[in-house]
Amino acid sequence: MNRKRWLWILAASLLIAAVLLWIFVLRPSGEPKGSGEVQVILDGKPMAAQESTGSAGEDLRVYITLDGKPLLDLPFAEVHTVRIVQPDGGENTVMMTGSSVYMTEANCEGQDCVQMGEVTRENLEVRVMGGFIICLPHRISVEVR
Repeated sequence: MNRKRWLWILAASLLIAAVLLWIFVLRPSGEPKGSGEVQVILDGKPMAAQESTGSAGEDLRVYITLDGKPLLDLPFAEVHTVRIVQPDGGENTVMMTGSSVYMTEANCEGQDCVQMGEVTRENLEVRVMGGFIICLPHRISVEVR
């Protein structure tokens, strides 16, 4: 493997490790601002967090977490719109087309999660962030695996 490709892989791995470290270990402790429950809205209908849909035998799945805790587990091949509304006002919308997953909206300042683009079967192994789309301000992680 040539040196330039190896350096890109190393840089991407370090970035992923840093983000995951922040999400799972270094994130601010305590309850989010405001009180109440996180609302998960799947295709326009409120849904209980930590739900799983579809059969467990699917090859690729989409895992959505908040603060490292599971919110949803969905088959990659399904078409869904997932909206996550947090008590502190944070909102994110994830679009699943059946062949890709991407963050369409977020009311965070930087919009980095929206700009991460889509995860597809074809780019899963070559994207800088792999199968991850991460919204650091809202502590939301979307992973295709």
